[in-house]
Amino acid sequence: MQEVRETYIERIYELKQRKGYVRATDLASILNVKPSTVTEMLQKLSKEGYVHYEKYRVVDLTPKGLVLAQQLEKRHQAIKKLLMYIGVSEEIADKDACIIEHIISKESIEKIQDFAKKI
Repeated sequence: MQEVRETYIERIYELKQRKGYVRATDLASILNVKPSTVTEMLQKLSKEGYVHYEKYRVVDLTPKGLVLAQQLEKRHQAIKKLLMYIGVSEEIADKDACIIEHIISKESIEKIQDFAKKI
């Protein structure tokens, strides 16, 4: 559940930065899921305090959701930078970082972030 939550929050953050707004249909398209699946998850995220969501309106991150999105982005960029440093292509590093960022321990990501600042 945590990985799914984080994926939704990341995609909302990315879409908001790119388009200026986020609709549930945009998320369904990007995540390749049914709109009803997106609606269900947005309702859960709203109850947990990560998003502002009302049916047929744009979706927005709450301050709590924005903090998490920014943390996820930093993790992603640090992992991607490390992978590229050891010779992984940017495209593969980006894809792998998407996977790794959700399962890596807090201790490991802190060390990776420290190392990424040095390279």
